[in-house]
Amino acid sequence: MASARPYFQIFAGLWLACMVLHGQAAELAYITNQGDHTVSVVDMQQRTVLHTLAVGKSPVGVAVDQQQQKVYVSNVEGHSLSVIDMQHQQVIRTIDLPIAPVGLAVSKTSDRLYVADWYHDTLLVVAADSGQVLANIPVGQAPGGLQLSLDGSTLYVANRDSDDISVIDTHSNKARHRVNVGKHPFGLSLSPDGQQLFVVNVYSNTVSVMDTRTQQVLATLNTGDHPYCATPDHRGQRLFVSNTGDDSVSVIDLATRQTIRKIRVPGTPEGIAFDAEHQQVLVASWMDNVIAIIDSERLLIKATVAVGSQPRAFGQFIGSKSR
Repeated sequence: MASARPYFQIFAGLWLACMVLHGQAAELAYITNQGDHTVSVVDMQQRTVLHTLAVGKSPVGVAVDQQQQKVYVSNVEGHSLSVIDMQHQQVIRTIDLPIAPVGLAVSKTSDRLYVADWYHDTLLVVAADSGQVLANIPVGQAPGGLQLSLDGSTLYVANRDSDDISVIDTHSNKARHRVNVGKHPFGLSLSPDGQQLFVVNVYSNTVSVMDTRTQQVLATLNTGDHPYCATPDHRGQRLFVSNTGDDSVSVIDLATRQTIRKIRVPGTPEGIAFDAEHQQVLVASWMDNVIAIIDSERLLIKATVAVGSQPRAFGQFIGSKSR
């Protein structure tokens, strides 16, 4: 038995080291709660709220800068952006803006923020360090959702009231052209290979699938009632769509372009994202003040987590806290 002790000690040491490293690489969700002006920071492995952070008035949009370990939050009634330090889970800055910001994205180089100006039909380009407005780009009517291409050279803007997508060249800060889609496009997401843009059309109850190489609509997918946002799985095989009008998530097979399951979720699901680390889908339910966690293989709800009042989580809200 004495001779076995060193082996046990080595095993125990390795196990402890693995546990420490695993704990340091936490996958986190940043959920904007419009009703109480906070952001809930959710540990997705433990399925618990780690922190509740006070931000500006009526937070809606969220974008994670993984490289710089920052989270940006758009406060639509506060006319500002809140900047969260992911390492310490603290709000470290507030960037005041002359607009009511909604959709939000961070450049691949981390130095610029793209902010949708809902009321003035423009897109603001903002310096991430100083908060200075660098450019003001005319787009369609009532811009909401934003999505960058994989290489960061193109930004797509969903224009709700003109039923189209603005395609922006991020090098010149100019609009290249606009692509017609369904009625009231809002949420945007990108396929894992970057070749398809998914456009959620709220009033058409559809998703337009746009080829990012040709900038043409390839297909139109049926959803539930009043869809809000969509997210593909990590393989690009399935698309998950939140339907605010019938409290469901549509699961669409992207090969056949058919709905294979409709999952009942808590009231008024809005923001949605795919957690590749744990093979699950997170959806924020505005009416019931929870996020529902869906097993992406079994297509069943496996847990709900209570968050703040009226969670929106509009945008890319999942990030990893670095070691």
